[in-house]
Amino acid sequence: MEASTATTRRRPRLSRAERKERTRAELTAAAATVFLREGFHQASLDAIAEQAGYTKGAVYSNFESKDELFLAVLAGRYTERIGNYAEAALDQPRLEDSYRAVARFMFEQDRRDPRWAPLLLEFWAHASRREDLRRAAVETRERFIEAIAGLVERLVERHGARLRLPAKEVARASGGFMRGVGIEWMLEPSTASLEEFEQAHCALMMGLTETS
Repeated sequence: MEASTATTRRRPRLSRAERKERTRAELTAAAATVFLREGFHQASLDAIAEQAGYTKGAVYSNFESKDELFLAVLAGRYTERIGNYAEAALDQPRLEDSYRAVARFMFEQDRRDPRWAPLLLEFWAHASRREDLRRAAVETRERFIEAIAGLVERLVERHGARLRLPAKEVARASGGFMRGVGIEWMLEPSTASLEEFEQAHCALMMGLTETS
């Protein structure tokens, strides 16, 4: 009876595809940690493999290069960010409140992990010099922009407003504003002000929106 109970409680064995998916997820999570700690160029596949508890061969069996591995980290970051933005924005009583909530989230994330912005700029500079990688980075970024544009469209429709520009360009303007201000904060952290950033981001977004 005891043996039978133990058998029924035994975890089902993962399929080969499931094991591969889990390995990729663990390597991607480890890569995010190492990239943030060491920067893109200084991070090594050996360090990433060690962080994940795998061999370097396991990295190469799942990713062709460090570039591809960073793109996986970036895609995961974008997916998480889309959910965060939706959670921050969709339950607000006014459109302006939604824009302000997103601004606060942007600010808090940047202050919580100031290493991300310089890491992303480092990778983008690297990708800009390699056409295939640049295109891959653009595709990853555009998928994120399109998702954010969809969220913006839902927001303005819910509040009976409309956009002065296509939703993708509004989403791009919001992200570009955040990155530009973030660079200023990188150089002089004392200039980071939640109140001022919230006001400026809200002014930008309301300026791109027509309300009744």
